[in-house]
Amino acid sequence: MVSRRALLATAGLLSAGALASRLARAAGPAASPVPAFPLSIAVAEGEVGQPVRDEAWVDAQIAEAARLFEPAGVALRKVASRALSPGSSRIETREDRDALASTIEARRINVMVVASLRDVDDPRRFRMGVHWRRRATPERRFVILAANARPTVLAHELGHFFGLGHSGTDDNVMSYTRTGAPVSFDAAQIEKIRATARRYTASKALDPA
Repeated sequence: MVSRRALLATAGLLSAGALASRLARAAGPAASPVPAFPLSIAVAEGEVGQPVRDEAWVDAQIAEAARLFEPAGVALRKVASRALSPGSSRIETREDRDALASTIEARRINVMVVASLRDVDDPRRFRMGVHWRRRATPERRFVILAANARPTVLAHELGHFFGLGHSGTDDNVMSYTRTGAPVSFDAAQIEKIRATARRYTASKALDPA
């Protein structure tokens, strides 16, 4: 004979299971993972015909960006590597930046690695990276990395690509200030990246790797 305690326990389990089922139905189907976004890397050649940065340096930048984007469920994958002409090695003006748009590959996140990148708003300074839109065709956008870029610079510029602005918080990926503490995106930024990634996927603006 089944005891009253056993019957009550069974009823409780069934009730909990029914509640979980109702909550799952209310939440809708589980979100499918976002496919890896393709990175097309173009590295300028220096004056002696050698790339301004080698594959190991590029791969380290990508690995750090991938680590920082992982909490948002966004994966990154290098799908192409190519060379830029020696004339693209030193980027001095807006026109120099705009000229790189002619080399981009469609439906990929294009990253151009150059020897140096002058600040076009303050020519006395140089930048480590920039997320750039060609003025005549702003939909043609890409990332430019200087050869002296810190390990988190690609992640910072990709943050702009995924819709983020700058942050005033020390050690945020989108901040210019580093104290030596771990670098990360905050919760709101992660949600913004995730939403933008899903829009890119739905619109097929980028061809998932």
